[in-house]
Amino acid sequence: MNEPVAVSRQQNVRPMACTASRRDAGLLAIMLLLILMLRLFINQVGDFDLHFDEAQYWEWSQQLDWSYYSKGPLVAWLIALSTTLFGHGEWQVRLFAWLAYSVFLVLLFVFACQFWQSRRAGWWAIALGLTTPLYFPLGQVMTTDVLLFVCWTWALWAAWRAVVARQTTAWYELGAAVGVGSLTKLSIGLLPFFLGLTLLLTPAGRCELRRWPPWVGVLLMLLLFSPVLIWNMGHDWVMFRHEQGHVVGLADSAGVFGRLRDLLEFLAGQFLALSPLVAVTLLHALWHPPREPGQRLLWGLSLAVLALFLAKATVSKVQLNWPAPAYIGLLILLAGQIDLLQARWRRLVLLGMATSVLLVSVALFPNLVGWSPAKAPFRDLRVWEQPVREVARQAGTVDFLMVPRYHLAGELAFYWPKRLPVYLVGDGRRYSQHDLWPSIDREAGRTGVYVTTEDRLHPWVRNSFAACHELRPAPALTPDGRTIRTLHAWRCENHEASARPTPTTY
Repeated sequence: MNEPVAVSRQQNVRPMACTASRRDAGLLAIMLLLILMLRLFINQVGDFDLHFDEAQYWEWSQQLDWSYYSKGPLVAWLIALSTTLFGHGEWQVRLFAWLAYSVFLVLLFVFACQFWQSRRAGWWAIALGLTTPLYFPLGQVMTTDVLLFVCWTWALWAAWRAVVARQTTAWYELGAAVGVGSLTKLSIGLLPFFLGLTLLLTPAGRCELRRWPPWVGVLLMLLLFSPVLIWNMGHDWVMFRHEQGHVVGLADSAGVFGRLRDLLEFLAGQFLALSPLVAVTLLHALWHPPREPGQRLLWGLSLAVLALFLAKATVSKVQLNWPAPAYIGLLILLAGQIDLLQARWRRLVLLGMATSVLLVSVALFPNLVGWSPAKAPFRDLRVWEQPVREVARQAGTVDFLMVPRYHLAGELAFYWPKRLPVYLVGDGRRYSQHDLWPSIDREAGRTGVYVTTEDRLHPWVRNSFAACHELRPAPALTPDGRTIRTLHAWRCENHEASARPTPTTY
């Protein structure tokens, strides 16, 4: 297998073309079509309702803007497009996530094929992208993660071609990829940040930064990111206030043992997310820094991002999906080395992939092994429509909805039979997009429904209406009769405007 060769600073060449054939392209197209059909099958047979994040982004799509409280506008724009074209429903909301995952796989194939000058490396990269538990499930739902994976892979591919292969136009692609990614999730900024540090720390990198193509890429990135910047200027920089905690990682109040528990959970979660056997092989294959410049670039950038999240995990909780983009570069490196591994290590990779497929299948369809969906993973995606419709049936005609947290707001908005405004009235909560929309004060004299998963009417709600009548609890029941959650609701009449609880954190 031929490795990419570092070129001198005076040369300006393109990477060698990927050696994939028309047959590879045909097989890839057929595979992507089958994966799309599999996505639809999982959506329908698995009976998955929207996750609360998906429902939140759907709410955003009903009020299009240049940006939103915690994320860029791309996810809402795509949901608005798909639901406008195909109507209201779960698969319509998720359609662009499924298509984005297909683009992600194509980028993995082309990147690995060019990087290693081997079509087998391209197919190994696709196999890793398909069987890594962290990626396939996130490609099933419409969140910002799968869109970030696409932009990160594109940006990393462009960075390799710009820095190592000296392809001038790759700097423009890098700027475009990061700019589009910033319309999705600000964490994509970690890639150009660590790339910039890498260039500053070497003489050749500093020389590269004295040329104009990298800065044209930066200008293109800022141009694409400008809608988010302009929107935040008019909204007290709420997105950056929200992201500050993710970047700075202030210590929480869990104590030493609590932080140690969170750190161990983070490390264990990352092994599971990669598939333990594949993770062990990855460590074995990539433990030592590679010598070839392109490999060293991917290795260093990936580990720098992982080190940042590991450091954050020592002081506060890190969500399982946050470091996910960092593994993309490592999987590209592993894809080209699998054929060079000893037979027992290759068997370990294949066994890890098969185990991952089995585990994800059981997680998606727990009834295959007699596991109740109420106790299985992905239970947050199950049985939302049923209890929401039951609350709506009991409530009758109302003008608006109230909830204590944003997690419930999107589910009510999406599954309520009629489109109604939803207001957040809980205390001790953080800011959300709802705090940037018109307040409940405009509903004076009208009738609303307060819905919560707790059997408790919020005091503010009780004191802000002439009367509140409790409705019967609406349990979310799985096919085996288990209760995942129960919705409690009160129908409240004649709202009187009054000061409501305000958020305490961003």
